[in-house]
Amino acid sequence: MRLHVIAAVVGLGCASVALMAMAQDAPSTPRIGRPNPEVLQALAEVRKQYGADAVMLEGFLMGHAIESGAVRETAVTVSGIQEYRQKRYLTFTLDSGIVYNDRELGADERLGRTWTRIVEPTLRRFRGLDLRADGLGLWINYTHKPYTDEADLRAHLSQGAGEPEAALFYLLTSDLAELYAARITGQQLAERASVLVNGVGRSVRVEAAEPTPPAPSR
Repeated sequence: MRLHVIAAVVGLGCASVALMAMAQDAPSTPRIGRPNPEVLQALAEVRKQYGADAVMLEGFLMGHAIESGAVRETAVTVSGIQEYRQKRYLTFTLDSGIVYNDRELGADERLGRTWTRIVEPTLRRFRGLDLRADGLGLWINYTHKPYTDEADLRAHLSQGAGEPEAALFYLLTSDLAELYAARITGQQLAERASVLVNGVGRSVRVEAAEPTPPAPSR
């Protein structure tokens, strides 16, 4: 099962572009069609107003959400500059399309996995970020419900995707610069971030990395 971009919704009036994807059976090699002129124009508007890194962030956020097991529509939008605690954050909203399994992950684990598999990998795609703001805001939406496995989830998805949850990460550019200079770790960056889940302050426990399989013997 692979996911690929199938459409785009453009809102030039607010300089936003939302890229949407859905899961469907697809060959191992993704099919790539001609770029939609409206999408290209919208991306140009985003780049003009917020910079080239904003366009790249959109793509990486969406890509990592898809790689993390999105089973519903996935969309990312530049929400613009938002103020939080007297700082200005360039904020992105990601509808991840992910449905976490309550039988495997609790509230802390959902937040940690969102950081480990979407937020930090997206940040590490860059050597530095030009945000034209005091920091970066990432608003990530997902849902959660109990299910047996992915087949069970997909079979009953039309009956409901579970409880919605929204994780909001505020990251200062000064802290991001420390990460890119290798002066702090991803865990330390998470500790410095202001994190809200459904509007309530939370702390992030970074998910432990999966063990690397041993190299095959020769």
